[in-house]
Amino acid sequence: MRVPTPDDLTEEDLLRAFHEKRRALATSRERQPGESLELGDEVRLNIVGYCDGKLIPFSARFGMTTELAPIEALPGFSEAVAEGAKVGESLQIALELPEAYPVEALQGKPARFLVDVLAAHEVTLPPESAPEFLEKLGLGSTLGEVMAHLRDELEDAAAAQLWVQARDMVLDELVRRAPVELPRALVDEELRRRWVQAEGQGMLEHQFDVDEQREALEGWLTDPTTRADVERRLHIGIVLKAITEEQKLQLTPEKLEQLVRDQLEPFGLTAADAHAALRESPETTKQLAEMGWYLLAVEHVMNKAKVTFEGAEQEG
Repeated sequence: MRVPTPDDLTEEDLLRAFHEKRRALATSRERQPGESLELGDEVRLNIVGYCDGKLIPFSARFGMTTELAPIEALPGFSEAVAEGAKVGESLQIALELPEAYPVEALQGKPARFLVDVLAAHEVTLPPESAPEFLEKLGLGSTLGEVMAHLRDELEDAAAAQLWVQARDMVLDELVRRAPVELPRALVDEELRRRWVQAEGQGMLEHQFDVDEQREALEGWLTDPTTRADVERRLHIGIVLKAITEEQKLQLTPEKLEQLVRDQLEPFGLTAADAHAALRESPETTKQLAEMGWYLLAVEHVMNKAKVTFEGAEQEG
């Protein structure tokens, strides 16, 4: 497989990363019930959207915590929340969905969103050039040094992402060579499981009626992009399982712990954390074992694949 050269980092990428660093070291104050919001606040919201009299697929979010900042896929939403919402209150926002809205059938249509503001914190960012901030950040003594260090971090992350892209390309080629006819019922069941985790449980807890729950689920079942993603993942899983059986791969306890540790290390977790996770509960152990078999099969496939990265001498 030949992995194309990634796009160059932009100034926007760098500024976004710097903004996240500042927020991580910001001070915050909990806003009181009835207090107005401002852009930049950290907010916890319930959100449900409607279009053409029906619930918008994938729009239901319960207890979602996020920075109140402009959203590219939903322009005007955060600005309307900041302008009209108060802590502990609800509001309705009328918007026109943009032409780039992820659900193609709803692009350019008028919609309304019901928003509950559960909580909010006022966030005060440290001055970007303050010596105290730069010292805490630990990336350099001047703003220029910090930006140079951040660029290096982003480039390292982009390089790591190339390996993820290579893996996905190899797996896609694998399933192309091993066609599988997936029963519709199997795909529907996986879509239902995802919907329950993302929306269904929350809708039940917030007492949405059966018709609205059915509408929400139907949006998941009929969305072409979501369905294609589920079909791809199921297809990959079936082919990898066949490979583990045909190749008689063995997942020893030691190998499982190593695979789990490799997955945890990017998040700053240690071998001891991996060891503890594997013994947390029978259910956790089962889930990690399933992940281990998947990772073992992927490792086997990647060891057989020849991967070339454009613009580099590196191969794997």
